[in-house]
Amino acid sequence: MTKSTLEKSIEELNQLLDGNDPGVERHERHLPTPPEFTGEEIKKIRQQIPATQLVFAQIMAASPRTVQAWETNRGKPNGPARRLMQLIELDPSVARLLM
Repeated sequence: MTKSTLEKSIEELNQLLDGNDPGVERHERHLPTPPEFTGEEIKKIRQQIPATQLVFAQIMAASPRTVQAWETNRGKPNGPARRLMQLIELDPSVARLLM
């Protein structure tokens, strides 16, 4: 019986993890960290959609108080929230997919 591509890949990965070089080519990608946003920038992103703080909070899976804190610079969004805001800033229709 021939091995599937997935089975071969798993076997090669196991060899690599065991310290053996199975002769595979590896590629690494290092994504930059998501940008930091000021309260004013977060408000602009929210208004691009457009959304109220309540709706934006639902999109971001955060509480309305958290969004309010971000917009008044009393709190800072974490990495995943910043990444989602980055995507929404680049393309506001991303937020509409979550509504």
